[in-house]
Amino acid sequence: MAGEQRVLVTVDRGGRPRRLYYRGRRLQVQQLLDEWEEAGCWWRGEDIRRVYRLLTRDGVIELHHQPSRGWRVARVFD
Repeated sequence: MAGEQRVLVTVDRGGRPRRLYYRGRRLQVQQLLDEWEEAGCWWRGEDIRRVYRLLTRDGVIELHHQPSRGWRVARVFD
């Protein structure tokens, strides 16, 4: 997706995000609000995208993960 920013993420034993490093700041995940999978554009060779909606001290962040592309911040909600 255009506009996504690559980020470093620390995960728990289940592979869910616990902490992320975004724009030079370390953000602790306060709550996992939702998670789901989205099919990638298979005709372009994209794999399945795992989506996490997270509550942090800076607001709600939508984080995407694809094995081939890594972790990316897709949206930030105030």
